[in-house]
Amino acid sequence: MRKTIIAIMASSVVLSACGNDKVQQLEEKKSTLKSDNRKHKQEVLDLEDKNKTYKQKESSIESSIKQTKKQSTKQFTTQYLKSSTRFVNETKTNISSYNKIKKDVTTKFNDEDTKSELDNIYNDQKTITNKYKDEMKGKSIPEDYKDLHKSMLKLSNGIEKVFKDLNEAYNKKDKKAVEKSINLLNNLDKEIGQIK
Repeated sequence: MRKTIIAIMASSVVLSACGNDKVQQLEEKKSTLKSDNRKHKQEVLDLEDKNKTYKQKESSIESSIKQTKKQSTKQFTTQYLKSSTRFVNETKTNISSYNKIKKDVTTKFNDEDTKSELDNIYNDQKTITNKYKDEMKGKSIPEDYKDLHKSMLKLSNGIEKVFKDLNEAYNKKDKKAVEKSINLLNNLDKEIGQIK
């Protein structure tokens, strides 16, 4: 029995000596893992801060882009209204000049003054149309104005073409072509009258 007690005591001493090593290793591993865990938590917090900062910057940039678009639209609106109003007013003035000689256009085919006036009216209209086109050239047209801008371009080209055709028909003394151009001009004049 003594041998058994000695054997049990010896194995207890051996086992406890082995156990202390393992416990110490486990404690060290536990300490290392806690340290790593703290580091990783700090990294996560840092990344969350960076993400928050980037989202704020992104929001700020989007806001800036919206503001720039609004400003651009306002600037275009101002420029467009100014250019289109000038175009309409100058075209109306040009049509008024035509109305002063309208009777002579249909009755006096050999009159040099009428011919000269028609040339001036056509050239003035060409200048008016080109000025409008030049002012709108290269502009980024907002969606709200695209249809209106196309209509203005169509109208400006139409009026210029009518005055050109009228001028050519008058010079050729082609009464039918003159009448056709006058009818087209009357329709376009009504269209201009609808623009406020």
